Amino acid sequence: MSFLIFEEVAFGNSSVLRPTGQFFKLAGYNLLYKSWVRLGKPLNRGWHVSRAELIQEFYGGINEVPNGVRFVIDFHPTSKGRVGLVEPVDVYAYTYGKDDKAIWTPLMLRLKDVFYEEYESALTEENRAEILARIPTDFEGAEAIEFLYLNGDSGGWNWGRNGMTNAVFLHDEARDYFRPFF
Repeated sequence: MSFLIFEEVAFGNSSVLRPTGQFFKLAGYNLLYKSWVRLGKPLNRGWHVSRAELIQEFYGGINEVPNGVRFVIDFHPTSKGRVGLVEPVDVYAYTYGKDDKAIWTPLMLRLKDVFYEEYESALTEENRAEILARIPTDFEGAEAIEFLYLNGDSGGWNWGRNGMTNAVFLHDEARDYFRPFF
C-alpha cells in the first residue's frame, strides 16, 4: 500500500485530486502513535481519530492546514490491471497495555472509496501516473471497514507481520468498544 497526500485543484469547470508527491505514515512512531500520545496515552480502552485530526497531526497540530488536502491510500500500487484508492475517514483503536506500556492496538479503519477502475490492457507506470494526476472529486464511492493491528511499544508501533494474515481477535471490552461503529 502507498499512503499518498493529494490536493484538490480546479480543473476546467470542476475539480480533481492530484498527488502532491508527499506521503503520510500511520504506523510506527507516526500519526497514530502521535494521536495516541495527544489523547493522553489511553490504555485498556478505546480511542478515536478522525481524518481531520490525522491531517492536523501531520502538519504539526496546527489548526490551519492547506485547503483541499486529502490522505489517500493506493491499496495495490503495483497492480497492472486496476487503480484502487481509498481515504481513511475514521480510525477507531483499542490499546491494550500494562504498567504504562502499550502491548498492542487493534484498529478499525472506516474507509471511503475515492476511485476504483479496472483496465483491460496492462497499465504502465506512465499510465498510472496520468490517471493519478486527475482523480475526479465526484466519484461516488462505497464505505468499507478494515481491521488491522499495531504492535505495542516493544514492536515500535508498527503494523502486524507484513505479508501474513493480520487477524485481530476482539474480546470483552475491546469487542464492546468497536460494536457501535458498524
